[in-house]
Amino acid sequence: MEFHPNRPAQEFTVAVIGGGFTGTTLGAQLVRHTGPSFSVAVIEKSGLPGRGMAYGAESNSHLLNVPAKDMSAFPEDREHFLRWAKSNYEREVEPCSFLPRKEYGQYLGTIFSEAVLSAGRQRLQWIRDEARAISAIDNGKIEIRLCSGARVRAERVVLALGNFPSSDPSLPGRGASNRPCHSPDPDCPWSATTFEGVEHLDSILLLGSGLSSVDVAIELRQRGFTGTIHILSRRGLLPHSHKTHRPWPSFWNQHSPKCVRGLLRLVRDQVREAEQQGSDWRGVINCLRQATPQIWQSLPEEEKRRFLRHARPYWEVHRHRAAPGVAQLIDEQRSQGKIQLHAGRITNYRENRARVEITYGERKTGERSCLSVDRVINCTAPETDCRRLQDPLLKSLLAQGLVRPDPLFLGFDSSADGALVDQDGIVSDSLYAVGPARKGSLWECTAVPEIREQVFQLVQHLVRQTHPLGIDTGQEESRQATNV
Repeated sequence: MEFHPNRPAQEFTVAVIGGGFTGTTLGAQLVRHTGPSFSVAVIEKSGLPGRGMAYGAESNSHLLNVPAKDMSAFPEDREHFLRWAKSNYEREVEPCSFLPRKEYGQYLGTIFSEAVLSAGRQRLQWIRDEARAISAIDNGKIEIRLCSGARVRAERVVLALGNFPSSDPSLPGRGASNRPCHSPDPDCPWSATTFEGVEHLDSILLLGSGLSSVDVAIELRQRGFTGTIHILSRRGLLPHSHKTHRPWPSFWNQHSPKCVRGLLRLVRDQVREAEQQGSDWRGVINCLRQATPQIWQSLPEEEKRRFLRHARPYWEVHRHRAAPGVAQLIDEQRSQGKIQLHAGRITNYRENRARVEITYGERKTGERSCLSVDRVINCTAPETDCRRLQDPLLKSLLAQGLVRPDPLFLGFDSSADGALVDQDGIVSDSLYAVGPARKGSLWECTAVPEIREQVFQLVQHLVRQTHPLGIDTGQEESRQATNV
């Protein structure tokens, strides 16, 4: 699956930029549902299919945040991953087990490899390179220029970029271009240098208190850090834990409130009723998953903005939960004082040769507090405003007007089928996005159960659009291809 940059531009039906979960499964499914004339290239700068930031970890301590029963890559075969795990990881795996992320990365690699063996390398190629620019060419195709100097041409291009890097925390007292010397790469907490020498440090501050912060805290302990981990965010909210619960029936419909206040009241009423019946809030939140896109799209733009300003952090910690074992470890560390959680807004950031001094205003009291630490690691949420990123590909797309941010700056503006909208409001017939870049229109776009549905729908659309007479809708072939 190697790509030689000295050859002329390679031609494909579809080129997928990004090889994490989304790009890997999209490429595999496209060749599964098409015939010999349909070819796919997946362009990814890292070496292995599926091993992006989410599933590239090597430690068994990094667990999936979703139970095995819900992690199938195929919506039509919900037990696919569970069967694979029983055959390739441990026979005792249960539906509610939370497996290591590295095992899921191997699962995605298996899916891609089997697709290559089935379809042939001429139909499905993994190009290890970085897409740097995109442009339209005369014959209606799209040309992608790669970092190596090579070129790829395709009838359709899909951006499967995953989450953007962490947002810049804009620390007062630090210039925008002056990166903290005590955090080797604040844009990526998983940089190879972030954890260098941590076993010799006494205290580390994590900016942000979401799942990324939890994962970094676990990794710090694995790397031998025995000191104090401080976690600071504006509200000081940690993700809740998964817990076995009874399913709760769907309650949202088209007549439900179209405002944040009304929806919050509705959810709280349902939670109270669930608790009275021996269930808890988890069932209520989970039953909203299928309806989340419809709920989001039913809200006026001002109500969406109100949600982002006031309710988003509370939704995140209830909706995106930690594996029970991970949450228990964090709780134990907190009870022992080894992890300390702080809520407030940073008012000053100062470095000296040996330490970083942070001043922040306490959320509840407004009083000033100070932290002095050896290192700061940026674990804030991914940036969503594509205009703020320095990625060459995104800059190229924006400069040419091929894409525009959605009105809430949560990703790209796109149509219902994922086609990108250009700066003049014209829907593209050749450029698409899938995954977190569609957050503005769908809201929930980061977990496997939601993304696999996006992938499935986009596959059907691309096959119909590109080869309307060559759609392979045979359910038997699909069932056999997923019967591991």
